[in-house]
Amino acid sequence: MESTYENTNVTAPVESLRRRLGQPDPRQVAAWRAMSPARRLEIAFQAYQFALDTVRLTERQRHPDLPPDELAWRVTRRMQGNPKLGR
Repeated sequence: MESTYENTNVTAPVESLRRRLGQPDPRQVAAWRAMSPARRLEIAFQAYQFALDTVRLTERQRHPDLPPDELAWRVTRRMQGNPKLGR
């Protein structure tokens, strides 16, 4: 069966991430597999929230005088990895 992502723009970034991260530790894989789907989703949400809070904090520190709407766009651009978003 062919992968759902074979002919999309997802393949290249996923492969790039795999190359940067390397092989996962088998113990980590086993721990994730032992978790319920709900627990894995909870951890993913927590990781996303941590990243969002970190990006928001660093943007506020770098640009303390930004109006709230521009701060929101800067955070969105960084989280999405697209510097042209919203322009």
